[in-house]
Amino acid sequence: MNRHADSTDLLDKANRDSSISLRTTQILIVVIATLLHTVFLSKAKPLQSANDRSRWCTVWSLAERGTFQIDEIRQRPGWDTIDMVHVDDHFYSTKPPLLTSVVTGITWCLQRITGWNLFDNLQPLTFLVLVLVNIVPFAASLLIWIAVLNRCSSQPWTRLFGLAIAAFGTLVTPFLMTLNNHTVAAASTTFAIYAVIRILQSKEESRSSWPFALGGFSVAWTAANELPAFLLVAIAFVLAYRCSAHKTLLFFVPAAAIPLIAFVASNVIATGSLKPTYADYGTDKYRFVIDGVPSYWMNPQGVDQNLDTPLWYLFHCMVGHHGLFSLTPIALFALLGWLSAFFMRTNSSDHDDVNHESVQDPLVDLPSRKQALRTLLWLGLLVSTVVVGFYLTRTQNYNYGGVSCGLRWALWLTPLWLVGIVPVLDLCAKSQIARVIAVLLGLASMYSAWQPIDNPWRQPWLFQYMEHRGWIDYSDPPVELKKPLWTWFASLPESADGEPAWIEFTVAQSGLTLRTVRLTAQPVSKEQRNTLIKLVVRESRGDSKQTDRDQTILIDAQQFNQGAPPADFMRWDNPNVTVEEQQDDLAFVRGLPRKVPYEARVTRYLKTPLRREALHCIQAAAHVTFGKNDAEKPMNHRCDVWLTDDVPFGVAQVEFRVSDPQSGATLFQERWTVKDCSPKVNPYSMP
Repeated sequence: MNRHADSTDLLDKANRDSSISLRTTQILIVVIATLLHTVFLSKAKPLQSANDRSRWCTVWSLAERGTFQIDEIRQRPGWDTIDMVHVDDHFYSTKPPLLTSVVTGITWCLQRITGWNLFDNLQPLTFLVLVLVNIVPFAASLLIWIAVLNRCSSQPWTRLFGLAIAAFGTLVTPFLMTLNNHTVAAASTTFAIYAVIRILQSKEESRSSWPFALGGFSVAWTAANELPAFLLVAIAFVLAYRCSAHKTLLFFVPAAAIPLIAFVASNVIATGSLKPTYADYGTDKYRFVIDGVPSYWMNPQGVDQNLDTPLWYLFHCMVGHHGLFSLTPIALFALLGWLSAFFMRTNSSDHDDVNHESVQDPLVDLPSRKQALRTLLWLGLLVSTVVVGFYLTRTQNYNYGGVSCGLRWALWLTPLWLVGIVPVLDLCAKSQIARVIAVLLGLASMYSAWQPIDNPWRQPWLFQYMEHRGWIDYSDPPVELKKPLWTWFASLPESADGEPAWIEFTVAQSGLTLRTVRLTAQPVSKEQRNTLIKLVVRESRGDSKQTDRDQTILIDAQQFNQGAPPADFMRWDNPNVTVEEQQDDLAFVRGLPRKVPYEARVTRYLKTPLRREALHCIQAAAHVTFGKNDAEKPMNHRCDVWLTDDVPFGVAQVEFRVSDPQSGATLFQERWTVKDCSPKVNPYSMP
């Protein structure tokens, strides 16, 4: 008997040592993940995209002006956003206001403690805010995930590998670097899963009240940040009610009411409406024209153009360029896990499948552990199917969540998918080959998670690869020029009322106004009014010590209007003109040291002093690498022009840039912006 007792004590001691070692490793994984994400967050640039700028605009307006209106802050360079609506002559963020209000409270407190502000201390202040909003909940969710794994699996390998995937192998990782609602919702979903599993696994006569309160608050907070998660609220309520109607009504419902009431109240305060701003998509609140500039949503670009059919959209959501399974292939195990729910047994024979060392809570029925896991698998399958189906019905907005490294709207489902892989990892734990396959799928998922770590607001690596191969094309419709263009100005204006037409530009470098340049078009003679044009260039400097400089260039208007290059339409009436002088004239007209055609890029709206409404422009550009001789290092020369028919010479702005082709450093940059012109522009944009 003593010998048997000794062997039992040794076995118990070994189990305890193994359990301590496992817990230590799990905590170490959480610590490493937290520190690693924090380090990358400290290096991330703030205001990375229109999406997070929209939220930060509201944060600034609330903290500094006490209003949800973002009219003032969006005018500041680097803060403007397309994610806004126009209501009663004011701009508001399209984002639900509850989370933004919470972030504002955190920001306000940090400002009072540190003395920082969002203008002078943008980087360190947003870093501290995101540590509290993103990193801390993420770390807490990993600790909760350990508890979920311990309650769902008896396999040490599953507990470690499942935790490693949650810590490093999901697309939650890159979004921790920016202000968004998805990481917050993913964290609260994990808490909700833990609360549900606690409720399901506890004996009826000894169920605690706090899991009901935690579950109610968590699912409601998830729904307040991800509207489709209201389905999760309903299902969690039913599960809790079936376990204990009394505790559900007494603890679950009041706890859930807190974030839901706050969600509705903040929305009413911010917009004056019960319904969220997202419900107005496609209405005049999204589609508006202000000072001649239409909102982005009147002419979406790139992936926002809504080019795909429902079946093609589903394909890319699952296994295509934004695919849940192609970007994070470990999610394939979730499909197998959900399938296993159909065959999972939950009778008393399940005792043999449970590691008794891990079952230390006397209030838990052993068979209920597998029953709870089976319920969570069904929950994950049902919620994921409905959410995907919901977004398939939004045919007016098939954009995969916009420009982002994954399906943003599916991120909050991540914890449900992680639960789905647990039974499959348990099977893999018993096979060396299966573990190798799991590790390979995990590593591929980790690559998708960490490749966009510096900025999640870009297309996935698979999207970029497929685009490079020509398999997909979401590019904007091509913008075409009316004729071949070899010069930085697009047209030669005719005289108005006998007076020569002219345009005057303000020339600036690094924000400093250096001089003005005026171009005047004069016919050489009445007989040659429509053929030979004298282009007079006058440069006026603000410094009284500098004299004005005039330059005259003769242009064959007929050749120019036909799209001929400068060497064909320029004329010189001075028989003593040198080659160097001719080359200087050619370079001035081209805007570049060598003949290169300009190519249309995109449509732009340019605000100028000419009128309140913006000028509708086509941005075109040309560039060339040039060195005067073998001894001179070639440099990249680029000229960008904003072309419009509203002003003489057809150009409202020009930007010249010279850069080093190796380092990319800008060596020279100068911008010319229209200041005045004759004839005057129409005070209103053309319909």
